[in-house]
Amino acid sequence: MLAKVFAEIAEHLYAADNVDDVLLQVAEAAVSTVAGCRMASITVGEAGAFRTVASTDPAASATDDAQYQAHQGPCLTAIDEPVVYAPSFPDRRWPQLASRPLEFGVQSAVSYRLAGANATAHSSLAGSMNLYAVTADAFNDDARTIGLILAAHASVAARVVHDRVTLEQRGQHLRVALSSRDEIGQAKGIMMERLKITPEAAFDQLRRSSQRLNQKLRDVAARLTETGEIDEPGPR
Repeated sequence: MLAKVFAEIAEHLYAADNVDDVLLQVAEAAVSTVAGCRMASITVGEAGAFRTVASTDPAASATDDAQYQAHQGPCLTAIDEPVVYAPSFPDRRWPQLASRPLEFGVQSAVSYRLAGANATAHSSLAGSMNLYAVTADAFNDDARTIGLILAAHASVAARVVHDRVTLEQRGQHLRVALSSRDEIGQAKGIMMERLKITPEAAFDQLRRSSQRLNQKLRDVAARLTETGEIDEPGPR
């Protein structure tokens, strides 16, 4: 069963547009494969704040939020520890959280540290995968082991998708940069021929027009190559 789940995740891995899609798929896989798991979520930390980027149930998101508000709980402790198991609530490790999870029907939880690429693509991921149950002491040793394997897979999947998306974005930026360079080069050629000036003087003319019109240099260059005009037409 677990092998099939991994195969399905791998099949859709490169079709995902962002890390969040992959993490949601892993959270859904946890619900379907880990005995006792009724709902799951993914927590990530960014600039000292935490948010839920994937959730299979509103109650899971609400349980996450309760931990963020209390500044403690299994999902936050798991950011620094590989596996954190809470057989029941309240748990004396998190006095400020107290019995808040019970308000959302969560009786027990197990959270796993994630390591990989951030959903926002800015920094290394500090986060956790959180599995929630509606009965106390719901996760036995086998269930927690399967969850650990899924968490490891989530980390790898997030990193792979992050790297792929980053490469695609860099490729797009490079194409735009090359296109802009070609347009500016063509515009310089037109200015040099029209005004009989040097390449440096032609570029300076384009730069001054860009500043005067408050437009990007490549836009001024594109208009010149397309219309032969360096300035926007105004009222006669």
